Amino acid sequence: MRKTLLYILSIILLQSCSWFDVGAESEIDEKDMFVNADGYYTALTGIYISMGSTELYGGNLTLTALEPLSQQYNVKDDDPDRIAWSQFKYATDGGQELVSAIWLKMYNTIVNANMLLAKLPEAEGKIDSDVIDIIHGEALALRSLMYFDLMRLFNESYEVNPESGNVRFKTDFGFVLGKKMSNEQLIDTIVSDLLQARDYLKKDPIYCNKTYSNRYLAYDRTQRMNYYAATALLARMEIYRQHYAEAARYAQEVIDSEKFRFILPEEILETDIYGVEQKADRIFMPEMVFALYCENILTVSRSWYEGLTGDFAKSANAYEDNDVRRAWLYQNPSANGKINMIRYQRSVKSEDAGKYGDPVVPMLKISEMYLILAECNLNGIETRENALSLLNTIKQKRGEAALPATATTQTLWNELTHEYVCDFRGEGQLFYYYKRRNLSSIDDGNYNGNTVSVPASAYVLPLPDYEKQFGY
Repeated sequence: MRKTLLYILSIILLQSCSWFDVGAESEIDEKDMFVNADGYYTALTGIYISMGSTELYGGNLTLTALEPLSQQYNVKDDDPDRIAWSQFKYATDGGQELVSAIWLKMYNTIVNANMLLAKLPEAEGKIDSDVIDIIHGEALALRSLMYFDLMRLFNESYEVNPESGNVRFKTDFGFVLGKKMSNEQLIDTIVSDLLQARDYLKKDPIYCNKTYSNRYLAYDRTQRMNYYAATALLARMEIYRQHYAEAARYAQEVIDSEKFRFILPEEILETDIYGVEQKADRIFMPEMVFALYCENILTVSRSWYEGLTGDFAKSANAYEDNDVRRAWLYQNPSANGKINMIRYQRSVKSEDAGKYGDPVVPMLKISEMYLILAECNLNGIETRENALSLLNTIKQKRGEAALPATATTQTLWNELTHEYVCDFRGEGQLFYYYKRRNLSSIDDGNYNGNTVSVPASAYVLPLPDYEKQFGY
C-alpha cells in the first residue's frame, strides 16, 4: 500500500504473451529502465498492462463496477455489498474497496505515464525520432483518457456543474500532490494534451501508411492508442462538454478514414453442422478503433457473468429478433433460463485458442462515432434528417428495422438512448452516457417501459477515505 500511495513505479511484465515479447514478472528501477530502446518499449507496454488490470479496464471499469450501475443486470443475490452498489449505495466496505482500487491504480498508472514522458527527451539516439514521437503521442493520449475517466467518475457531470473538481492533475512522478482542477479546467487541459498527442501520432502507420521496421510498431495498431483512437477520444470529450461542432468534426474524421467498419453477421459466429463453435468474434473486432489487450477480462467475465451464479442480464427485450448483438446474450437452460452476458466468452481449452481473436476490451469504436455524430446533429450541427440517416445506418448494420422518415425529434432522442443501451453491453460506457445526459430515470433493464430513478448523488463516486483525510 505504501508503494502505491507514494507512486512508486512498478512495471509488471507478463510471461508467454503473444501480443509482445517481454520477460518475467519484475520491478525495475527507473534509473535502469531507460538505458536503451527496450526500456522505453517496456515502460509503455507496462502502462497498457496496468490499464488492463482488474482494478481498471480489465475488471472494475468495465464489468465489475460500472456495468451493474447501468441497471441492466440482476446482481448476485448473496453479495449484499454488490447489491448495495447496484442500488447506487457506495458507502459499504465493498464499495470503498472498489473506489480505492480504481483511484489508486489509475493514479499509479498515470504516474508511470508521467515518468515515461519525462524520460523521452533522453531517448534521442536510442530510438528513431518518428518512433519517439509515436511513443510520446501514445503516452500523452493514454494519460488524457485516464484523467477523463477519473473526471467522469469522481466529479459531477459537466452539464450539472462545470466547477466540480475532485480530481488532481499531476504531471510528474515525484511525491508532490497534483493540483485539483474543476471540470472545465481539467478538460481544457487534457483536450490540449490530446491535440498535441494527435499531432505526434500523425507519424502512426495507421494514419500515414508508412512502413516501419521497428519491432514495437509491428503490433496491431488498433490495440494501441493510435491516431484515430486519439481523434475518437476527442469526439467523446467534446460532446461531454457540449462542444458539438468539434465533436462532430472529430467523429466524422474517424468515419471518413474508412479504416473501421461494422462487422458482418457471418463474421460473428461460425459453427459446424452439429452447432459446435468454430470461429467467434463477439467483440466485433472490425469496429474497434482502440481495443485494449487484456486477458484479465476473460477471468472476470467467467467469474461474474458467464456461470450459473453471478450477474444475469434482466432481459433481451432491447434487441430485435434479428439484431446481431443478441450474440452477446445467452439464455442458459442450466441456470433456469437466466440470461448470461457472453460478450467475452471463449473456450478455455488450449486447442480451441485459434477460434478467437486476441482477448481485448473495447475502448473506442466506430459505432460510437455514428452515435456521437447523430447526437451532434440533434443538437443543431446539421439537420434532424442527418441524425435519422446516421441512426438508420446503425440499425441496418445491426439487423434492426429502420426508423420512418416521419420519426419525430423525440423519437430520435429515444432511439439514440436505445442504441447506447444495446451497443455498449459489457463495456461500462452506458453509465457514462446516462451521467452525461443527466438522466434522472433510466431503463430498468427489462426494456418494457419501466424505469429506475437515479438520484443526482448516484452519478458521483465518493472519494476514497484516505484522499478525503490526507489528500493523497
